[in-house]
Amino acid sequence: MGKDHPTGKSGLYQAILKLETPEQCYRFFQDVCSYSELSAMEQRYDIAEMLVDKRIYADIKEKTGASSAIISRVNRVLSADGSILRQFVEEERADGPDAQT
Repeated sequence: MGKDHPTGKSGLYQAILKLETPEQCYRFFQDVCSYSELSAMEQRYDIAEMLVDKRIYADIKEKTGASSAIISRVNRVLSADGSILRQFVEEERADGPDAQT
């Protein structure tokens, strides 16, 4: 495996599948990510939720502090065929109106 070239074959992915609770997941990601990496991932998920809710870029930028480029990137990911991120956000929304505020 080359430097900075994820292959999807690392034991990392099997470890993630063993996480059972949000708290355990949070603690695991704290262990393997820097503060800025974890913050960026949370921000992108928050952006995805807002885009799925049809919020406009200006509102998303104001609420998250993200650049238009990051919002656009998340939007492209959500628009891609087979987007797992879109699937997860939509499933979260389908679980009920109180699933996420």
